[in-house]
Amino acid sequence: MMSAVVPGTVVWVALAASVVVWFGILALSDGRLVGPRRVLRWFLGSWLSRAMVLAAWGAAGWHIFCQRP
Repeated sequence: MMSAVVPGTVVWVALAASVVVWFGILALSDGRLVGPRRVLRWFLGSWLSRAMVLAAWGAAGWHIFCQRP
């Protein structure tokens, strides 16, 4: 019996490998590259994160208050 690798698995493995490579390069650099803290700080200060929080809040409110029993 052979097991096939689905395309989604290949994508997740490639993303994980790229993150490992990114962290390895950051560990070897002297702080001039963009790191996860800087990315997270930018994301939390951007309008995209605020829009995502608002959308999640709306979806949660709809699921809690607008469902019929």
